[in-house]
Amino acid sequence: MSHHDKMIPRHPFAIRLWHWWNVIAMFALGLSGFYIHAPLTFKLFSTMDTARTIHFVAMWMLAWGIVYRVFFAIYAKDYKNVLFRLRDFKDFWSLTLYYLFIKNTHPDYGKYNPGQKLMYTAIPIFAIIQGITGFIMYWPNTFSGLAYALGGFVVIRIIHYCVTWIFVIMFLVHFYLDMAEGLPVLWSMIHGKIPADFHADVKTPRPEKKAEAEA
Repeated sequence: MSHHDKMIPRHPFAIRLWHWWNVIAMFALGLSGFYIHAPLTFKLFSTMDTARTIHFVAMWMLAWGIVYRVFFAIYAKDYKNVLFRLRDFKDFWSLTLYYLFIKNTHPDYGKYNPGQKLMYTAIPIFAIIQGITGFIMYWPNTFSGLAYALGGFVVIRIIHYCVTWIFVIMFLVHFYLDMAEGLPVLWSMIHGKIPADFHADVKTPRPEKKAEAEA
């Protein structure tokens, strides 16, 4: 049997479907958002109306995608894999050393590493911030009171713009980590499976797991 003959399930179809659904939505939001922010610099669309329509459609796509993902995490108890917890902070150092190619091994984090957990936990929070600030900017008269309570329209615009860049950075980091991890990780989000022995040579058991195994 060759090195990667045996494949095991990693992502069910529902996870893969909504993952790419959210990717498309976030891409559309980013591109249309940059045009709305600076149409003379980012000449991506023919008219502002087109950009705003795409922005709103993508916004609702992402909203439903996040709602489904949260529901699935609760229903299938997948939140144990994706929810970032305070104890995950202790794994960031080993994670950093591995992805900077300083160390060749890392602890067995489970299905997702702490960086992925932090991103998955942060996305719904930042999406809510984007939704609130976006509605305030689109209907300034309706939400003028809320805008001033949060610091004014200039502050709202800055927050919305900064969070957009946070999403861009998260996407770039996510893509880099997947590429650094290996193509099987990326392909697993397409066909749902990963080699059974993938990373067997780089994962090391946590101290507590090692102690249990030796007992």
